[in-house]
Amino acid sequence: MVDTQFSIMKKIIIYLGIFCISIVTLVVVLFWKNDIELQELITKYAYPSSKFISIDGVKFHYRDTGIGEVIVLIHGTGASLHTWEKWTEMLSPYYRVVSFDLPGFGLTGPDPNHNYQISRYTSLLDSLVIKLKVDSFHIAGNSLGGLAAWHYTTQFPSKIMSLNLIDAAGLPQGGKKPPFIFRLVKIPVLSTLVQKITPRSIYEKSILDVYKNDNLVTPKLIERYFELSLREGNRTAFVKRMSQLNEPLNIKDLSNIKSPVLIQWGKEDRWIPLSNAYQFKNLISDAELKIYDSGHVPMEENPEETAKDYLIFLKKNKGGHN
Repeated sequence: MVDTQFSIMKKIIIYLGIFCISIVTLVVVLFWKNDIELQELITKYAYPSSKFISIDGVKFHYRDTGIGEVIVLIHGTGASLHTWEKWTEMLSPYYRVVSFDLPGFGLTGPDPNHNYQISRYTSLLDSLVIKLKVDSFHIAGNSLGGLAAWHYTTQFPSKIMSLNLIDAAGLPQGGKKPPFIFRLVKIPVLSTLVQKITPRSIYEKSILDVYKNDNLVTPKLIERYFELSLREGNRTAFVKRMSQLNEPLNIKDLSNIKSPVLIQWGKEDRWIPLSNAYQFKNLISDAELKIYDSGHVPMEENPEETAKDYLIFLKKNKGGHN
């Protein structure tokens, strides 16, 4: 009797093992994605005005259009300078607009030092503007880019003419769970798998999360986000970036910002709540707050209204520095 039960249990374990191996094999076959060659992505996603510049081993992809006072635009996690396409079109007739792909994203690709902390982004940004011969500028950033923008402003206040925070990261979120993809890459085994096994559906879900209006999430939009994530090194960089989120930030430095500040926020932001916009406003003296009927990326989801408000703000603060 005991031998029979043992034999049955052994068979069950074997069958379960075979089943698990089959499932893993199926997932690998269905969702394994090779990196896309950089030149192929450049051909498809670079603009006629796209340029590349090497800074401390990082080959930045950037755009530099228009003339006049300089505006630097910084995108968020998982995005690229393409998120500013409409803004660049609307701002360039009046300003010199510089946008770029952060290390680990878009066509720029990974940092050879594997450093994706905000202090590194700040240092690289400063080197970039120096190479572009920009002494002072307006700065605007969304999400991670917003965090980079306000951190840069606290470190180099004399260079900043004005600051625009668009659904910016960097403040506590009161126990709110991070987005699904952020949680996924923090699981050791899955963080390894996600560097090669990348379902397109995860990117589709993430984009639907950051937009309020699902009708604006087109197959072309999903394809751009997805394919740029497959640039060699970007998936590994994303995992490393998620493992470096414990970098200490001095939020109290926000109260020392003297430049004019505009805060633009989507009231339906599922990633960073509207309450954080009010926290920024409370921390930064005389900051102006504009709220939109959109999600986490109002400059992409609602570009006309957000860009017009930004232009009004810039006109009021021409020359910057209160």
